[in-house]
Amino acid sequence: MGITRRQVLAGCVGACGLAIVGGGAVAVVEAPARGARLLSARELLIVRALAEVMFPADPFPIDGVEAEVPEEVDRILSDMLAPLHANGFRALLHMLEWGTAASRGTAFSQLPADVRREVLLTWADPEVFTRRVADDAFRLVLGMAYFQHPKVLAHMGWSLGCAGRGEG
Repeated sequence: MGITRRQVLAGCVGACGLAIVGGGAVAVVEAPARGARLLSARELLIVRALAEVMFPADPFPIDGVEAEVPEEVDRILSDMLAPLHANGFRALLHMLEWGTAASRGTAFSQLPADVRREVLLTWADPEVFTRRVADDAFRLVLGMAYFQHPKVLAHMGWSLGCAGRGEG
C-alpha cells in the first residue's frame, strides 16, 4: 500500500504548523529594539502596521501611530503579561507577518493599508477559529494601548481620577 494524497497533505500541514511554531519561537528570542523593553524592531513594525489600520484618526482625534500604540503594546507585554503569554502574542505577530507573505507574496507590514484591512477581515472570520482568536488578541492588546491614550480618553469624555463635587 502506497502513500495516499491525504497522508501527504496531512504531513504538509503538520510540517507547516511546526515551521510556524518554530518561526514564532525563534522570533521570540530576538533582542528588543533600541528603546523597547521586549519587542524587536520587526515586531514593532508589525504592531505599527496593525495600529495604522485598526485605529485611523477618524472618528477619534489621533490615529494608532500618533497614540504611540506600538510603544504602549511593548510596555503592556513586558509589564502586564506573563512571559509565556507575551511570547505567545509575539509569535502571533510573526504568524500574521509571514502567513500573509506566504498567502499574498508580501509580508503584512509591507502591504498597503487597504490590503492590510482585507487581511484583518480574513483573520476575523469566525469560521477559522484559530485565526479569529489571534485577531481577538490583536484587538484586545492594541485596543488597551490605544484607548488609554489621554487624547482618546478626553475625546470620549472620560477622565481619570476622582472629580469630586465643586464647592458651592
